[in-house]
Amino acid sequence: MVYHPGNGLLATAADDMILRLFDVTAMRLVRIFVGHMDRVTDLCFSGDGKWLLSSSMDGTIRVWDIISSRQLNAMRMDSAVTALSLSPGMDMLATTHVGHNGIYLWANRMIYSNATDIEPFINGKQVMKVSMPTVSSKRESEEADENRTIVAESNVNKPDVSGCLIGDSYSAQLTPELVTLALLPKSQWQSLVNLDIIKMRNKPIEPPKKPEKAPFFLPSLPTLSGERIFIPSSTNGDGDQDETRNDKTVFEARGKKLGGESLSFMQLLQSCAKIKDFTTFTNYLKGLSPSAVDMELRLLQIVDNENISEAEHSVELQGIGMLLDYFVNEVSCNNNFEFVQALIRLFLKIHGETIRCQVSLQEKARKLLEIQSTTWQRLDTSFQNARCMITFLSSSQF
Repeated sequence: MVYHPGNGLLATAADDMILRLFDVTAMRLVRIFVGHMDRVTDLCFSGDGKWLLSSSMDGTIRVWDIISSRQLNAMRMDSAVTALSLSPGMDMLATTHVGHNGIYLWANRMIYSNATDIEPFINGKQVMKVSMPTVSSKRESEEADENRTIVAESNVNKPDVSGCLIGDSYSAQLTPELVTLALLPKSQWQSLVNLDIIKMRNKPIEPPKKPEKAPFFLPSLPTLSGERIFIPSSTNGDGDQDETRNDKTVFEARGKKLGGESLSFMQLLQSCAKIKDFTTFTNYLKGLSPSAVDMELRLLQIVDNENISEAEHSVELQGIGMLLDYFVNEVSCNNNFEFVQALIRLFLKIHGETIRCQVSLQEKARKLLEIQSTTWQRLDTSFQNARCMITFLSSSQF
């Protein structure tokens, strides 16, 4: 048995290979985990008390999520584990094995790489095979080549998920009533809010100086994609370069590039709006950098809000309306909460004046305001209840 003082849970394992969690304060059974096929050798809580790790003589290590009461992962090793211990940062796992004198360290792959899909492990039938580390470099390379071949054969019919963001699989929403975070890096969605400040800090103090003599090679200017556009030098009667023509060529090339990106952005938004499922569009936005998201939203910006012609700005108004529908849908689903809130703040900062001047957009904005108010009131109530409960428990003496 093992006890976690932070959450007050006591985990026990009996001869029936069933794990039981007891709340020592309430004196009652709260969780039951079934999956091991042989005697349980050791138990271990994570530092935050949300995971329970168990090892068994059947050679498996299983990770259980206490909150959702389900299995997150299962690994089968060549030798049965006799003892295990998880680091406080949940990044390293130490194990000892039958017939081995050393202590083996394992890295938490969810911290250093893409998260694995946990759905096959929930039912407890699928177990991932893990080889023991060796001291022989030749044997290790042979086993690595063999494992690489097995993985390649098993992934023939599987979709490519290498481009997925960290946490996409693990952040699957348990129930629509719960607010689920996107688990993106904090800097990514916070940069959306403070993008203007970041641009001001990164602005060069002095403008670039033109060299006195032109280089011997062809002049080139970088585009947004990093490509180099070579522009032939055209001279007039005095022998000077026609800078106006060069600038026009550069702006035309950049305009074509921006037009292509905006087209894909709008096409994806329209296709998701037709089927009323914005999951693909959200994943597309999560894969963009903060500057790219800001650029995509500003491409729909209308500068002269006082003299807006619906015929002239029909594409921009339609895009703003679909984005409002997108935000209403995402806030209602309570998914990717912090990322969507940062998007809404940036969107209103850019298009707020346009929405104020357009009657057709005001109704959608009111609907978004109602859903936002309801969601934040519910969150504030939950925070206040938890705060009161923590204050009561911390001041009580048992």
